[in-house]
Amino acid sequence: MRDRWYGDDRDVVKWSTLVHLAQREAISRVLYIAMYRVDDPPASLKTSRGVVELPKSVLTHFRDLDDVQRLAGDTGLAIEVFKKPFVDRGAYFAAVHKRVLAQGAPAIVFLDPDVGLVADQAGLEHVASAEVAAVFEVLRPGDYLACYQHARRQKDWRGRARRAFANAPGVPSFDVEVFESELARDVLLLTVKKSA
Repeated sequence: MRDRWYGDDRDVVKWSTLVHLAQREAISRVLYIAMYRVDDPPASLKTSRGVVELPKSVLTHFRDLDDVQRLAGDTGLAIEVFKKPFVDRGAYFAAVHKRVLAQGAPAIVFLDPDVGLVADQAGLEHVASAEVAAVFEVLRPGDYLACYQHARRQKDWRGRARRAFANAPGVPSFDVEVFESELARDVLLLTVKKSA
């Protein structure tokens, strides 16, 4: 996830799903694994008097991933944003595993890659099936794993995405729940509960 994409209709669908799931399942914590990638500096304003940098206060007002804390206050959820830059996959997911193991259960652990899940050979915009499996493995019973999926340029992208998530080793395929909305037709949220 990048700050510049935060706050669009896709985020409304993502966070509506997470709040609904938390309320339905009486879960009070969300660990948001942002898979954060630092944006390039934004373009400046060009004026008749020269170039002006965009005010940082404006950028953070509209494009700050940490602003999800307002939602935490409004819903009563404890939302932790894991915003370590997503650069080195091995180090990143080692830190994710450590953070998941340190949390109190129950919680929703939300993986938010830019694009979604791929079976293998994941770029920085994806989460690999093996990484989903490894995160699921360290969840405690009663925890949920949620994963963002953006539309693919394939027929039946929804079915393919569900199968890729459900086929991650150790994920109980029969328990996968899919959330979608007309608000952002190019988005799915895939969720599964870790049983005892």
